[in-house]
Amino acid sequence: MTRLRERLAGAAAVIAAALAGFQLGGWNAAVAAADKDPAKVLMETDRKFDEATSVNGLDAWISYFAEDGIMLPAGSGIVVGREAMRRYLAPRFEAPGFALRWAPIDAYASGDLGYTYGVSKATRTDEDGKLVASYGKYVTIWKKQRNGVWRVALDIGNASPPPEPKK
Repeated sequence: MTRLRERLAGAAAVIAAALAGFQLGGWNAAVAAADKDPAKVLMETDRKFDEATSVNGLDAWISYFAEDGIMLPAGSGIVVGREAMRRYLAPRFEAPGFALRWAPIDAYASGDLGYTYGVSKATRTDEDGKLVASYGKYVTIWKKQRNGVWRVALDIGNASPPPEPKK
């Protein structure tokens, strides 16, 4: 019976040490995340936003916006809120050959606000069935939500000429 108690005590000590290490490891990860440069976090978030939208379309686009997020689309009125965005963007995302990709160039963040800006490319199929591309630039203003997640507060984009060919 004494050997059984010793084994149980030893097992309990190992479990306690593992739990303590796990807790400290979680604490260290939280500290490391808190120390992470918020501008780098926004760059990563914007890249994930692009990737998610390229894979999951309109639903992904909308999911990155705050509930009361605002879009300032070129040549159109102001679009406020996720449902208004869905109505406004659905015809574009459903158009044959439509794809939207972008790449952030830089980011800045301070406190619970930040921005990213970059370049974009949209494609669609024209009336003749040919794939056509349009290029743009954008600024996205991000707001950190109460849960610590960055969401788009305001997004604006406009047209640009095609990029210069590389020499």
